[in-house]
Amino acid sequence: MFKQLNGQTLLRRLIVPSFLCSALVGYSQDYTGYRTGNYTGVNGVFFNPANIADSRYRWDVNLVSVSVLGGNNQASFKLKNLSESFNADSLENQLYGKNAGPTNGIMSVGLIGPSFMFNVSPKTSIALTTRSRVMANVQDVDGTLLQQVIDGYANGDELPYTITSAKNMVVNMNAWTEFGASVGQVILDKEKHFLKGGVTLKYLAGVGNTYLQLKQLSTTINEDKVSEKGYLSNTTGRIGIGFGGASFDNFEADDLTTFDSKGFGVDIGFVYEFRPDQAKYRSGDKYDWKRNENKYKLRVGLALLDIGAIKYKRDLSRSGAYDLGVTGVERFYLSELKDVDLDDYKQFFDNRPQYFTAVAGSTEGDYKVALPTTIQLDVDYNLHKKFYISLAGQFSLINSDSKPYNSQYRNTFTLTPRYETRLFSAFLPLNYNELTKFNAGLSLRFGPVFLGSGSVITALLGESKQADAHIGIRFGILHKDKSGKKKVAEKPAEAANQ
Repeated sequence: MFKQLNGQTLLRRLIVPSFLCSALVGYSQDYTGYRTGNYTGVNGVFFNPANIADSRYRWDVNLVSVSVLGGNNQASFKLKNLSESFNADSLENQLYGKNAGPTNGIMSVGLIGPSFMFNVSPKTSIALTTRSRVMANVQDVDGTLLQQVIDGYANGDELPYTITSAKNMVVNMNAWTEFGASVGQVILDKEKHFLKGGVTLKYLAGVGNTYLQLKQLSTTINEDKVSEKGYLSNTTGRIGIGFGGASFDNFEADDLTTFDSKGFGVDIGFVYEFRPDQAKYRSGDKYDWKRNENKYKLRVGLALLDIGAIKYKRDLSRSGAYDLGVTGVERFYLSELKDVDLDDYKQFFDNRPQYFTAVAGSTEGDYKVALPTTIQLDVDYNLHKKFYISLAGQFSLINSDSKPYNSQYRNTFTLTPRYETRLFSAFLPLNYNELTKFNAGLSLRFGPVFLGSGSVITALLGESKQADAHIGIRFGILHKDKSGKKKVAEKPAEAANQ
């Protein structure tokens, strides 16, 4: 059961990286490193639905897999001094301390539940999957303003402080569950060329959506010398708050299975393989000869993921939009918001019409929250025998600036050398993204168990602006080898005896 959180605690947990790494985003790719392998089984459908066609496995089951990611452009994490890196005071000082600047951050939690894949025929595979996801974005939030809202006390060294922002400041959070049905199909298998495609249809069960937006804020934060509190003067702009589904202020575990909002989604993908030595993997015209082995020299994958949206009924008792106006000698003390629950912001604004003028008709009716749609492109090259190198790009197609309730991933590029066998894989992902810049990580697979991080090496050798990890267990049975004997792969009991 989750503890109930007031509005300030929720804001703190949305923005402070201690939440991004312990509640545990998605600036980088999920399952960094591991996702490039050929032995991901049913989990490969989440990276590209074409992956399950011509799978190494006759059937495969995911028991449970978790990927957690958190990152921002301000705070840093160090493995060599873990207690200092995750100290709340230290993190908050980095986020909105002196000269901190605009804060951008992202958080993502993905839980893959029971999922199953099997071959219908040599050229066709299907999968049934379950997955729950939570995402939060922080975009261009001014650090000094954030400090005043959360702490309520002024720092005389920094004030007065003027904000004139043409950009929108956005904080949002989304939670939903997916139930997927996938089909992977071999499209072309001619001499050296091999092409397969796949599609996943997803039923989306929305759990909750919350967002807060500040548009074109112009203000000056001053210090009251007597109370030592900060207040706004000469302020204009617009603030919008919106809620749909469960309340994150009073979130409980039972809310994860309350699906009042619904939608539909689609993943589409293709994989091309160049197989210069394909003849030695066949017996006459038999298609599935040595299917448990990797046969390509070059593999190119393209996928369009997370097409779709969830329709929420707007909670009008908690949602609203207001024009800000603090003029002349008026003062609005930010400390007044300190103990207000996020669910009660609308009531707070309504009770102060001298500062907050309601915008009629701005938050009426239902609204659709888009999935964090991305294009995924990856090129994988077999260097020699069991050694490979992969170059992958992730490109976001969502912009939350005009629709503040939408979650979005960050653009990223990842170079991953790897060593891969049937029972063991080692991945060395080298990642660059626009939010946390360069990171190096390590991912390992031992039979049915895999674990890793896309930033652990960077955090170990120095400091990283992201913290992420993934772990899971899945198992399946490989196709027959050349001798006709079945290779049973990755059963938990067998792996434990290795």
